[in-house]
Amino acid sequence: MPSTTNALLFARASLAIIFLWFGVMDFTPVGEAIVGQWLAGHAFLSGLEDQAGSAAKALGIYQIVMAVLIGAPLPLGSFRRIGFVLLGVFSVLALTAMLTNPVWLAAEGGFPAIGSGQGILKYIAILGLALWAGSFDNSRIFSNRTSKTRAVSLPIMWTGLILVLAWIGVMKFTAAEAAGIAPLIASSPVFSWMQALMPERVISALIGVIEIFTALALLGYWFNPRLFRIGLVMSIITFIVTLSFLCTYAGAWDEQLGGFPALSRSGHFLLKNLALLAVCFAFVNETRVRRYR
Repeated sequence: MPSTTNALLFARASLAIIFLWFGVMDFTPVGEAIVGQWLAGHAFLSGLEDQAGSAAKALGIYQIVMAVLIGAPLPLGSFRRIGFVLLGVFSVLALTAMLTNPVWLAAEGGFPAIGSGQGILKYIAILGLALWAGSFDNSRIFSNRTSKTRAVSLPIMWTGLILVLAWIGVMKFTAAEAAGIAPLIASSPVFSWMQALMPERVISALIGVIEIFTALALLGYWFNPRLFRIGLVMSIITFIVTLSFLCTYAGAWDEQLGGFPALSRSGHFLLKNLALLAVCFAFVNETRVRRYR
């Protein structure tokens, strides 16, 4: 079971890795294409589509600075606080992309069939993680003293986990989602053997059932601590397995940029699960500190 120190260090390291990587990728054609896609369909920012290249570079600089402030072993906690504030602002702005056209799957009838917006949903949990990790700097880093910020962060992280697991789990019952995850399943030694036994729609639905059950178990946070612990363990396994696709799925890396370490769109989506894993460790720590039984 991770200590407070280890859970916090893992959160900082995860966030630093994710956004340093994303920031560097924003200086590539992949990053520019991703930013251009979101700008093109955004309810408020569509007029900036022609400036996608400049916008991507500006976001890249923002994310790199943010990642350095969060992850670097700086002597003053105030620098980390600035990094976490920048991350909070970034997460809120990223969530406005839920107002864009590419979020919903037209092939499945649009809302609530979520497509590329699955990655945007993860920013709810990331926002909560920024508040949780940043709260320690507000009360002297590595302190166990609960602050208001830390208390607010818990339901936000919890909501983020529930939405990601439940919504994406339900999507696993659609043909579009089943087809989308088929290449990942084929590349994974954990799942590939299943393809010889059942159709891809059945495999996808089975994974969906597991994700939905995990989300339901996490509801125990409010009324059944034992059930919540089961949900946390299942969440940790889910995110570790999902992160393993970065090692097995060639499509996680952009071939035109030479493959690893150049992330593709799929790679961006998969890497965010590192932050969700950090959220789970934060909750494991919280249950330990509060003697949650």
